Amino acid sequence: METSETVSPSSCEKCNANLKNIEVQKTEDRKKIDIIYEITEHTVTSEFKKCPGCGHINKGQFPDGMDGEVQYGIGIKASIINFLMVQMISLERVQEHFKGLMGRLISQAVMLKYIAQFSKSLKEWEEAQIEKLLNAPVIYCDETSLRVNKKNHWVHSYSYDDITLKFLNEKRGIDAIEDIGIIPKYGGIIVHDSWASYLYYDNVDHGLCGAHILRELKFIEDSTGNKWATKMKKLLQETLEIINKRPVSKILTNLEYKRLQSRYRNILTRGEKELPPWPEPTGGKGRPKHTDAQNLWLRLYEYEEAILLFSRIKDVEFTNNRSERDLRDSKLKQKVSGTFRKVEYAKCFVRISSYVKSMKYRGYSSLEAIMMASHGNIPI
Repeated sequence: METSETVSPSSCEKCNANLKNIEVQKTEDRKKIDIIYEITEHTVTSEFKKCPGCGHINKGQFPDGMDGEVQYGIGIKASIINFLMVQMISLERVQEHFKGLMGRLISQAVMLKYIAQFSKSLKEWEEAQIEKLLNAPVIYCDETSLRVNKKNHWVHSYSYDDITLKFLNEKRGIDAIEDIGIIPKYGGIIVHDSWASYLYYDNVDHGLCGAHILRELKFIEDSTGNKWATKMKKLLQETLEIINKRPVSKILTNLEYKRLQSRYRNILTRGEKELPPWPEPTGGKGRPKHTDAQNLWLRLYEYEEAILLFSRIKDVEFTNNRSERDLRDSKLKQKVSGTFRKVEYAKCFVRISSYVKSMKYRGYSSLEAIMMASHGNIPI
């Protein structure tokens, strides 16, 4: 509801002259915004009638959704979901809020039922987003732990553009990736932090997170004083700065990329001389133990194309920050309101969080997104 009023000076503050019929020179607006909670209560009365012919007692049918003596509307349900899943308020505090607001204590079982029902309603949306991701040029991937019933589970994130999808799994590695089923079916580029389980897949191209590489280079620079780490760090930072100044193309030319490769390889060639002697093979399983500097050098050598991919593919960002941001609420949930007691509700949280996060990228607030879905208007 929007209202307005106009205030006008009736007399001069200085000489007390009458200003009633004086022309207005200019106006100035000020607004006051407030929220007025209005509780609506709708009662449906069912009438019973006896058939004069056969004597059967007939009862008027209640509308859909009115299954018990008291039920709550979409506004209350959406607010409960928003408070619990997005704002991460505890069940007890949400109960207290509604008790003070409308004088009724909503049971925790009822609130959890709303969470489960809402999550189920998002299944088709989730499936549609999976199909979109499978056709996207790039997918940003990451994972983080989440405690469920005193046991570590893993939230796996897959993101691109305005799509964020997260999945809960008991495992972190290849078994979980296969169970989720996105990467095994995908044929584009995945950007990640060089975790071995992602690198296992050769049906995709790989882009490695530059932020992780820079942090490791900084560590080697500080801990060993190796000049090659300093030079490599500066090279990647300079390349990123060049690309950031190109808002349209966001890539290097072919000639620039060849020069980048030449400088990159030259730094590694010279840098190998600064490394400690390589350990001799042990004859057993696995490779010999390397120092941190040697491990980083080997990764830079082996995955040159993946590390430099951001400089020649427009859709590939330098970092994997997008996916890391999308996982932040999982850690926040654990810190603010504790762990989940049941896997069922942890999965609900992950799916609802995926939907809300995706809708935020489209410009909707969390409550707007939940209200739309509650009305059956889920933007696919």
